[in-house]
Amino acid sequence: MAVQVLNKKKKKPIDWKRMIFIIAMLAIPIIHFCIFFIYVNIDSVVMTFKVYDYDSGTVRWGLDNYSRFFKETFNKNYPGIRQAVFNSIFFGLNDVVLILISLLLSYFFFKKIPGRSFFRIIFFLPSIISIVVYTMAYSFMFTPHTGPINLLIEALGGKAPTWLGDMWLARLLVASYCLWVGTGYNILIFGGAMANLNSEVIEYAKLDGVGMGRELFQIILPMIWPTLSVAFLGSVTTVFTLFLQVQLVAGGSNPFSPRTIAFLINSNITNPSSRNWAATIGICFTIVATPIILGVRKIIDVIGKKFGY
Repeated sequence: MAVQVLNKKKKKPIDWKRMIFIIAMLAIPIIHFCIFFIYVNIDSVVMTFKVYDYDSGTVRWGLDNYSRFFKETFNKNYPGIRQAVFNSIFFGLNDVVLILISLLLSYFFFKKIPGRSFFRIIFFLPSIISIVVYTMAYSFMFTPHTGPINLLIEALGGKAPTWLGDMWLARLLVASYCLWVGTGYNILIFGGAMANLNSEVIEYAKLDGVGMGRELFQIILPMIWPTLSVAFLGSVTTVFTLFLQVQLVAGGSNPFSPRTIAFLINSNITNPSSRNWAATIGICFTIVATPIILGVRKIIDVIGKKFGY
């Protein structure tokens, strides 16, 4: 009996300090998730069913906000939502162009072209400057009568356009800004992926007489596909999230500002009387965006399997 007692393992005392520390560290992200994800999303859904009557100060529950959304989406007399969708798709395609340009530039830097360090700094410089400062400088370049771009056009005998006085020119202005600012960051990402490639594969291709085109599209691109796929997926999400560039470059009060979906939501959130409408727009486009993003992700995975990932 005594031997059995001695053989019994002694219970290890609970380290309460360690336990409290673990609970506290776990509580922070859990509370953050509950408040800023679960509560915010549930509250957003609830807000879509509320309609405030500011004359009487009462709240009416119903599907009025959803009815308004479908009415303004499919009625030609309400172009706001359709224009926002078109602008968002335009900037999403612009982001795809940005990826392709960044990929080509990264490849040329990977091939160690002369002056690559200088050009890498030039392209990456806008990414480290504050977005507010950079957009102010960028907008000033196109200011009528005083901007350097307009002065140059007038000096060459041309007539400087009012860049923010036309919808298409405003779109091109925002798109060119996104290209310039985003190129450096993507070059850094793609360049890092190319720098980590197996040098033996590259050397073997070179000895086999593989040209630059085949090397890029048949060797390098498949090998960096995981990095590239994330970038392409990000361009899809840009369709539903881009608004700050439009706000800072084209201006929120400008009637020719190329408003996007996210811009439309944000502009309504700032107005207390239209927050329920903003929540409705957000929920409806979330329902639209979810299958699109999942579908694109599925296509990316299928392409990745062909590359061996």
